[in-house]
Amino acid sequence: MTDPEQAALEHHAEQTRQLEQLLIQRQKWLGDASHELRGPLNAAAMSLNVVTRRDDLPDGVLATLKTAERSLLQMSDLVRDMFDTAKLENDAFELSITPNVPVHEIVDEIVDEFASNHDVLSLRSVPDRTIEATLDRDRIRQVVRNLVSNAVKYHQTDKQATVAILLRRADDAHFEIVIDDTPNGLGMTKADLEALESSQPFWRADAAVAVASGTGLGVQLSRKLVERSGGELCYESEFGAGTIATVRLPYTLETTADDH
Repeated sequence: MTDPEQAALEHHAEQTRQLEQLLIQRQKWLGDASHELRGPLNAAAMSLNVVTRRDDLPDGVLATLKTAERSLLQMSDLVRDMFDTAKLENDAFELSITPNVPVHEIVDEIVDEFASNHDVLSLRSVPDRTIEATLDRDRIRQVVRNLVSNAVKYHQTDKQATVAILLRRADDAHFEIVIDDTPNGLGMTKADLEALESSQPFWRADAAVAVASGTGLGVQLSRKLVERSGGELCYESEFGAGTIATVRLPYTLETTADDH
C-alpha cells in the first residue's frame, strides 16, 4: 500500500470515528432534553386532571380542560418516545419486570383514555380477564397506547374511527393483544407494509402523512419494546379498509442482568 493510500484510509477512519462520536452526543442530548421536558408536561397534565375531577365545572369549561389535558398527555408521550428511542439506540434501556400482571387492566385503561375522543365512533374491548403475565406493565401499556392512538388518528377522511381491542390466549405460552381498526381505518398498501417491516426510522406512509401529523417514532419504538419483551408485533392491512395489529407476548419473560 502506498503512502497516499495509507493516508486516505487513516483519514477515512478518523472521519468515521468523529461521525460516530457526533451520533453518540446527539443521542445523549436527545435523551437528556426529553427527560427534562417530561417533568413539566406531566406535572401540568396531573394538575389539569385534578381540576377536571371537580363536579361544579360548566360543561364547556370541562370539555376545554379535558382537551388541554389530552394534548399535554400526547406531548408527554411524544417526548417519552424520543427518550426511549435514544436509550434503545445507546443500548441503555432497561425493563422493569412485574410478575402476575392482570393484562386486562392495561386494556381497560386505554379504553377509558380514548373513549371520549371526538374522532372515535366506537371503541370496544373484548378482554380475557383471566390472563396474567410477567412483563413490564408500563412499557406494554405504552405499546398498546401507541397502536390505539394510530388507529384513532389514521381513519378514512369521511368516516370516524372504529377500534376494537381483543385480549386473548394464543397458546400455552403466549397471549395476544389485537388492535383492529377495520373497516374505517386508513390501511396500508403492500409497499407500506414492506417499508414498515424494514424498520426504517421515522418512516410514515404517504397516506398517513396526508391525514395527520406525526414523527413515525411510535411505530418502530413499539416493535422494539415488544421484541425486548420476548414477543413480536405483526400487521395485516389493506389500503382503504384498515389495519389489524397483533402484539404476541409470552406469559413469562425471563429476566437478564440488564432487566430490573
